[in-house]
Amino acid sequence: MALKITHRGTETVIADGAGALLGADPGATVRIARPGISRRHVLVTHTASGWVVEDAASKNGTYHEGSRITRLTIDGPTTIRLGHPTEGEAVTLTPVSDEATKVLPEPPRSRAADRPSASTPPAAATVDPRLDEMLATLADTVKALRGLTFSVWAMIAVTAVLALLTLFVGILGR
Repeated sequence: MALKITHRGTETVIADGAGALLGADPGATVRIARPGISRRHVLVTHTASGWVVEDAASKNGTYHEGSRITRLTIDGPTTIRLGHPTEGEAVTLTPVSDEATKVLPEPPRSRAADRPSASTPPAAATVDPRLDEMLATLADTVKALRGLTFSVWAMIAVTAVLALLTLFVGILGR
């Protein structure tokens, strides 16, 4: 039985007995170049009992249904998240019969899902998948900075209040 790996609309089929690497490594079977994803994040292997997902000692972990996992047997369509239990990259793993699908020896380099459709607005349309990955990374970074902005402003406000109090106490002390 083969395994279909789906990430962001791109499907990669792994033959029975083969394995796959998911992560940011350029040589990964399914490359996911995002913040929080390790170069070697997840290993997918076929054993006598079926398909198995193993976290490859990733820094931010692999999650299934909100719980961090180190190993998981795939017995039906299963979605795992890489890097975070709810916000991490979703990857769906589905066992499929070898006859039901064409097995690819490696993922295609030019992915049609990454190309803009006629309905895609020009501002969001990109042709190069690497550019899509860079834009997604930039968007994730902006989200992270937005979260830090409140903290930075709070620290500035506290510092300003302390400076004013020091000045006020200095004036009263004279």
